[in-house]
Amino acid sequence: MREVITAIVNSTRTRESNCPVGARVAVVSYNSNTHHLIRFSDFKNKKSLLQELKSLSYQRSSSGRDIGGSMRYVARHVFKRTLQSPNMRKVAVFFSNGQSTDTVSISTAVLEFRALDILPVVIAFKNVPEVNRAFSMDDSGLFQVINIRQERDYTTALQRFQWCILCYDKCKVNASCLRDETSPPAYVDAAFILESSRKVSPLEFAKLKDFLSLSIDNFDVSAQPESTSVGDRLAVVSHAPPDFRPQTQKNPVKAEFDFVTFGSKKQMKRHIQESIQQLNGAAALGHAIQWTITNVFTGAPNQRKHRAIFVISVGETSRWDKEVLKDAALRAKCQGYALFVLSLGHEYNVELEELVSSPTEHHLVQLGRCHKAELGYAVKFLKPFVRLLRNEINSYPPAQLKRKCSDINTQKPIEVPLQSRYSIAKDETVSRRAQRLETESEVWEHLSGDSVSHEHLISSEQQTIEILVLLPLRFLIQCYMCLYPINGQYLEISNMFKTGS
Repeated sequence: MREVITAIVNSTRTRESNCPVGARVAVVSYNSNTHHLIRFSDFKNKKSLLQELKSLSYQRSSSGRDIGGSMRYVARHVFKRTLQSPNMRKVAVFFSNGQSTDTVSISTAVLEFRALDILPVVIAFKNVPEVNRAFSMDDSGLFQVINIRQERDYTTALQRFQWCILCYDKCKVNASCLRDETSPPAYVDAAFILESSRKVSPLEFAKLKDFLSLSIDNFDVSAQPESTSVGDRLAVVSHAPPDFRPQTQKNPVKAEFDFVTFGSKKQMKRHIQESIQQLNGAAALGHAIQWTITNVFTGAPNQRKHRAIFVISVGETSRWDKEVLKDAALRAKCQGYALFVLSLGHEYNVELEELVSSPTEHHLVQLGRCHKAELGYAVKFLKPFVRLLRNEINSYPPAQLKRKCSDINTQKPIEVPLQSRYSIAKDETVSRRAQRLETESEVWEHLSGDSVSHEHLISSEQQTIEILVLLPLRFLIQCYMCLYPINGQYLEISNMFKTGS
């Protein structure tokens, strides 16, 4: 395996000055932990680097193999201070000699890699089904598993590595690089609960609406949400109106739109940007979850296979809502809902760990600031998460909640929400829908207008690539490479070698 990584480094141009052209190399070892052996600044001479690589010795370890943990370590620490550029392509190439002990960490790493724009590749000497399953969460087809059956026969693998990763051109895609989608998609009913309380500043609220608009692009929205079972359906509610108080007949949310209101992303985004206004009431997340399940999900026609609630939160909920929140969240999870939370704020919100579904790393993103870069991370994190739902990577509810679910099913909810809007008979569907939209008439004024503006990715013939490679030896190599097949293209490689078999 050392021969493989030496061949990769030997065929690339390394950086020998401060000019950001060529490869920088770092080496780490991993088993259940990850340790640096060579840092980026250690070598600026390719000959010396190759000599050091050849001198590294293989050390067997009794610890288990945790490729997912190593992937997360490299994403957070090795790639932490790398060259930032809109044309940078980051690629993490891992070498593995067997299955990992922790499958959850692999799925978590895929979510984080997608959010950080790192493309992982696993060159495997044995079958790694848990990695294949986790990589199915990516829809780009660039998360690759390359199998090598014989350690000395790696020429074909290196060719595919170059075609599909290092020299990948999205305008001229090699057919062998594409992953086959063998099963039809499983669609999702997803409700977004947006906090618009007085705790949120107007600037933050505007950015949260931008995040919500961008998040819609991660779904395959149904064109006929009320009459067909094809496509995802989305709903948005915001909480809480200023006149809402517990134990009253006031609604704890403002229903922006439900699953059958709109049949296109354009209409949803227009409503979000032009019609959603900040309510400036007290935060009532628990009541909002109760109301959403009863009035948005329950009784909705043509329900999808998967159900998810996405909470956009800023800080803690109100004191009088905390017990309701615990009860509502547990009931939702026991009913098979996936609870995902995006939380903003400098203080860590402990109550969110009890709120979200398990595992927490899949369902909770906490951002300290409401800046474009941080919200961009959350949007890109959400994309593979939707694929996680479709591919049933997790179980909802998880097995560890079985006892709690049995107990709570024998108890009444702390507060009973108002009656579901879907309880009206089917022959009154038209009048029901018209009545609902009457309160949102401003939406219809814009349906014939121009589409909302989108941010477009800047394409360029020159791309910068960053790669991380993980091997079942004792090395990690990270480097910037200039690949001559693509003019002016930078490459950063990290190679990680597993200790032990």
